[in-house]
Amino acid sequence: MSQKDRSRQRSKKLACILCAVCAISCLLLAGCQEKAEDPAPGGIVYDDAAIEGGWETLSEEEIVASLNEKVEEGYINISMNASPVFEDGQAEGSLMIVNEEVNRYPQQVVITRDDTGETIYTSAAIPVGSKIAADTLDVVLPAGTYECTAMFHSLDPETGAILGSAGASIVITIQN
Repeated sequence: MSQKDRSRQRSKKLACILCAVCAISCLLLAGCQEKAEDPAPGGIVYDDAAIEGGWETLSEEEIVASLNEKVEEGYINISMNASPVFEDGQAEGSLMIVNEEVNRYPQQVVITRDDTGETIYTSAAIPVGSKIAADTLDVVLPAGTYECTAMFHSLDPETGAILGSAGASIVITIQN
């Protein structure tokens, strides 16, 4: 294989890695609500933290390590009972929502019905290493089975702003 072919393969690998990191970053930042500051009246304001140079100054190993670090910072481990059961619409059910020790941030869980989009449960912030074993829903539901989505939001511990989100499909059963 020629030097030119190896250089092309390396460029393709780096492009794929950058695309993957961009996609993951976009998903993790989709929940952020902050806007960029408006430019100054006299024109654009450059960031003081910006320095010249791009990825070309780093080796492939340095780029991969940097990207892996960014992915790890935004990693969310979600854990809950995928089929919680409630005796009736007002009883506590076996949610078993866990904010695992491996997470970096408090989490908030919001459960919505897939058929109507109605929010039926919203937790307060759950500290890292803590769980909600059982709780009542925010809405009284009649007996039945409900396909829902549980969204886990990582929260900034200082401001409560959503830093990133991940979701899971669950099925809630109301027995009576």
